Amino acid sequence: MIDFGSLILQLFSPQYTRHPLFPDLLTATLVAMLISVGMSFAFAMLRRKTTDIERVNRIMKETNEWRKAYTAAIKKGDKAEIDELKKKQAYVNKMALEVQQQQMRPMLIYMLPSFLIWIFVFPAIFGQVVAISPIHIPWIMCGDQDVHNHQILDDKGNPKSACQVTGEVYLWGWFLLTSFAFSGIIGRITKTSMPTM
Repeated sequence: MIDFGSLILQLFSPQYTRHPLFPDLLTATLVAMLISVGMSFAFAMLRRKTTDIERVNRIMKETNEWRKAYTAAIKKGDKAEIDELKKKQAYVNKMALEVQQQQMRPMLIYMLPSFLIWIFVFPAIFGQVVAISPIHIPWIMCGDQDVHNHQILDDKGNPKSACQVTGEVYLWGWFLLTSFAFSGIIGRITKTSMPTM
């Protein structure tokens, strides 16, 4: 019989293993990085299949040019040009909405499997921390208080924190860092990078 209580608990508070498949931080760091890059690549390929990238790039370029012209006209105080550009505003807004819809499509398809992997698979494979960094970034890395909490035991006799050393990087933090680090490269390789609005 399925224990729905533990499933719900896992959804809201993932149960990280105390005996990860990759117990040393070096292996965990490399494997987690490879998985993160692989997931970013999979998302880029999904974007490529579900999005008309050339059209999106054209629309974004046109929208950015309109915004620059509109901002310049406001700075100059050129009422005639502002009025002329305002006539095109509804069209620009419609195109921007189309871009957002195109960008949301792969994200919605990718989100559910990714969420399930994050909740049920990664905590069981990696545990809570997977890397160590000499540069401290708050919230994604263990601080002194987290290391102190490792000394304190909960009701079951387990440490309240997974952090044994200041600077250890949480699993989600490492995925976030590696995803940011490689997303530009993956976008160029797969030709799925898009200009910002």
